[in-house]
Amino acid sequence: MKKAVFFQTPESRKGDIITSALKIIDQKGVKGLTVARLAQEVGFVESALYRHFKSKRDLVSFILDNILQDAWNYLAEVEEKTEDSLEALKQLIYLFLSFLEQFPGIFKIIYSDEIYLGDEELQDKIDGIISEIVVFLKKVIQKAINQKKLKADLDVTVAAMHFLGLIYTAFSYWTIKKRRVPLKKISSELLDQYLEGVKA
Repeated sequence: MKKAVFFQTPESRKGDIITSALKIIDQKGVKGLTVARLAQEVGFVESALYRHFKSKRDLVSFILDNILQDAWNYLAEVEEKTEDSLEALKQLIYLFLSFLEQFPGIFKIIYSDEIYLGDEELQDKIDGIISEIVVFLKKVIQKAINQKKLKADLDVTVAAMHFLGLIYTAFSYWTIKKRRVPLKKISSELLDQYLEGVKA
């Protein structure tokens, strides 16, 4: 799996800030991310943080922009290396969940309305991330239908949304179980059942 784009920034301290911010969000929630707490975690004085990000919102916006780039990297990786459409679906769910397992704070950013409620620009960015993933999933699902591996009358949009639901369910269950259950095992079982319901 490729390294997250935002850790490849020429400004290594910016990568440190993002890592620390995601850690705080994972532990304390989006509301728990404060400049004071972030400065303490990174080892900066608060004023130094503003040289990299003007505000907490600016930081979240940067993370969202780069999540989309990372998503594209994963999609391109799967498209390039996996010819079999059903195998591509398996690779996608493993890649996305591996990314969320590595940076669980991202899940709380995407699925927490407290971060974008009333902020149309941030909401549009999250919508853009989900929409891009759904478009790609529809492409893979349609390919599987054409290959007669999935039901011919399958609604590709609904099937793509169900697939996204697998990621949400697997990660939520993993979190509720205090991350003691292997996330890959959870997702594998959910995906197998999903595919049984839509196979040709």
